[in-house]
Amino acid sequence: MPFFDFHCHPGLKPQFSDPATKPSPWDFINAKLVVSRDINLRINKLFNETLNSQSNLTQLLQNEVKLIGVILHAPEQKIGQGLSEKKIVNKGKVNLIDTKQLAYLASGVHSYELIKEELRWLQEAVPEIPGAKFKIVSNTADFNEADNNTVFGAIIVEGLHCFFNDPGVADAKEKFLENFNEFTDAHTVVAINVCHMQQNPFCNHAHGIQFINPTYFYPTTKGITPWGEEIIQLMMDKKILADIKHMSIKTRWELYTWFKNDDDSFKQPLICTHAGTTGISIGDKAKYMKQSPVVKFDDKGNKVYEVVHTKPQSRHDKKTYHNCSSINLYDEDIEFIFLSGGIIGLSFDQRILGFADETILLSVTTPHDVEYISDKEAGFFFGPVDPATLKLKTDDEGVWASEDFDDLDQSLYVEMHRRFLINNIIHILWVANKHDGIDLKKAAKQICIGTDFDGLINAIDCCKQADGLQQLKEDIKDPLIDLFISEGLTAINVDEFLDDLFYNNGKNFILNRIRAMRG
Repeated sequence: MPFFDFHCHPGLKPQFSDPATKPSPWDFINAKLVVSRDINLRINKLFNETLNSQSNLTQLLQNEVKLIGVILHAPEQKIGQGLSEKKIVNKGKVNLIDTKQLAYLASGVHSYELIKEELRWLQEAVPEIPGAKFKIVSNTADFNEADNNTVFGAIIVEGLHCFFNDPGVADAKEKFLENFNEFTDAHTVVAINVCHMQQNPFCNHAHGIQFINPTYFYPTTKGITPWGEEIIQLMMDKKILADIKHMSIKTRWELYTWFKNDDDSFKQPLICTHAGTTGISIGDKAKYMKQSPVVKFDDKGNKVYEVVHTKPQSRHDKKTYHNCSSINLYDEDIEFIFLSGGIIGLSFDQRILGFADETILLSVTTPHDVEYISDKEAGFFFGPVDPATLKLKTDDEGVWASEDFDDLDQSLYVEMHRRFLINNIIHILWVANKHDGIDLKKAAKQICIGTDFDGLINAIDCCKQADGLQQLKEDIKDPLIDLFISEGLTAINVDEFLDDLFYNNGKNFILNRIRAMRG
């Protein structure tokens, strides 16, 4: 059975290595901790297996992942800076990460050359498997479903910052536009994330990174900027989709308003390539807070609010919970994506799906999730009140309580993570089914897999890498049947849905977009 992955990073991790010795995107990366000259230890327990390969090109080929949204991404300046501040990294203890390369990334002036080099490396690296190939799909004729020796990739760029050289020079905007047009004219780019983890000149982002100094990644602006409007319009003119992942909720709301026509149609489809669900309506976005928001400032004096969310219990499976941080999709986000004719890719990051337990990362080993809200968007997020006066949810009813978390049996994590993934699937379909303007059967064709594999994620234990996709597909069938019945979703055939979820939906969406762009 072939598979599709809407958000896959086979070329990201080599960017942190010495360019002269960096791994091939075909190679399995087995990160190690250097203890002495002659002793290396696996580093999995220290970095939650995030540095090891989850989907290099060999893994994708061997596990029938036929077509991917191949993500081109230049690690941002603050990511390079933040990683270099980790003692285990700056002492040269991690064999995958080169400190000189981190300094190169931290300079923040090489983003455009980094994505060009990533694309070149993906296309030119030589596999050890005879006859194996990686091929960019520039038009629909490039995709051959019967070719079992090729991994096909449709280009998605994660972050408009990737088109900058030096963003601080006087002619940065002109050079950005030159790079943007050069790249998008030469290549079929299906979608672009307007923003990513770090503040940018195009729009405000949602806080989304947990293991590096959070002050580097505070969202500090408001909605879409005038320059952001210019570039998004240019993207629309070129039929390039805006991936809403990483946008703040205020930014997303402005985009929906802009994209929606007077007759309720949309200017173009909305997509989220690697999503999780909040499990709540946008009106409840400030409801599940553990404590009053705390005022923080970054090094430039920008004010943000630190928000600690509790995790609301699922209405579908009482043993699962949602991550209601605003980087995830509220019910209205799901509705807009479906109504626009877009598609949702499901992330395999356990935190995004609502789970977060890693004994090494003590700061996130809680049944809570922390994010930061820009002071400029405080009115939109908290409402017309002083955030310090918000009514807090002080009881443990309907949320993941600390005592529940303390009692977790790690031997059950595989099953639990599978249930959290299923919960996100069911919630998306439940939202569609209760909306009068959304056809459930059509919505079932608008969900796919978007793992974020080989990004810096802590993958769900039931599918840590690409070789787990087939077993996962088999394992979620019976639980889905039960939940389809209990949630009134029996109009959907489960076997057909699973084939569509893991392959057909994403493949068809990508090919239809490329057909609309290039033929």
